[in-house]
Amino acid sequence: MRKRPVVTVDGPSGAGKSTAAKALASALGYEYVDTGAMYRAVAYAYTREKQKPDLDHFLRSLALRFIFGKPTQVFLNGEEITQNIRTPEISMLASALSQDPRVRKYLTAMQRELGKEGGIVLEGRDTGSVVFPDAEVKFYLDADMEVRAHRRHLELRAGEPDQAATDALERVKREIEKRDKDDSEREIAPLIRPQGAHYVDTTHLDVEGVVRVLKQHVEQTSR
Repeated sequence: MRKRPVVTVDGPSGAGKSTAAKALASALGYEYVDTGAMYRAVAYAYTREKQKPDLDHFLRSLALRFIFGKPTQVFLNGEEITQNIRTPEISMLASALSQDPRVRKYLTAMQRELGKEGGIVLEGRDTGSVVFPDAEVKFYLDADMEVRAHRRHLELRAGEPDQAATDALERVKREIEKRDKDDSEREIAPLIRPQGAHYVDTTHLDVEGVVRVLKQHVEQTSR
C-alpha cells in the first residue's frame, strides 16, 4: 500500500491538464510529472539523429533528464531542450512515436518508477488507463473544442499580428482535431476516459476552479 495516493490527470490537448496538474501537485505537496514532455523529449531527440536510427539502440543510448516543476525542464545529453519540444511538429511526432510499443514501454517504466511510492500527480493521455490503472485517484479533463484550441494557441502563438494569430488559431484547431483522432484511434494505449476516472469539464472553469474540484476529490479519497 502506498502511504500517499497516485493521482492521474488524463485528457485531450488544451483541456488544461498541465496547468491543473501542476497547481494540484503544488497544493497537495506532491511531485508533478508531465508525461507529455517525456514523449516530446524522445521525439525531439529522434529528430536530432542524422539518419533514421534503429529504435532499440536509440532508446538504449538515450540520455534524457527531467526536472519536473513549473515549468518542466528537459535536458538531452546535458543540453537543455525545454523550449525545443514545445512545437506542433514535435507534438505530432510524439503522438506517432507513442504508438510504437518500444517507446511506450521505455517511458511507461520510467513513469512507474517515478510514482511507485505515491504522492505524485501524473498528467498525460494514458496515465490512468495504462501507466497507473491502480491509481487511487483518476481524473479525465475535457473542454469544448473552440476553448481547447484557443488555450493551445495562446501557449504557442503569443505576440503575433491579428491576422497571423487568426490563421494560426485555425491551424492549431486542425492540429488538435488530428491529434484527437490519432490518439483515440491508435492501437496501443488509446486516449480514453480511464475506468473510475472523475470527468471534469473545464470549458467554463478557470484554473483555480479546476484545482478546487480536483483537490476536493483527492482529499475525500485520502480520508
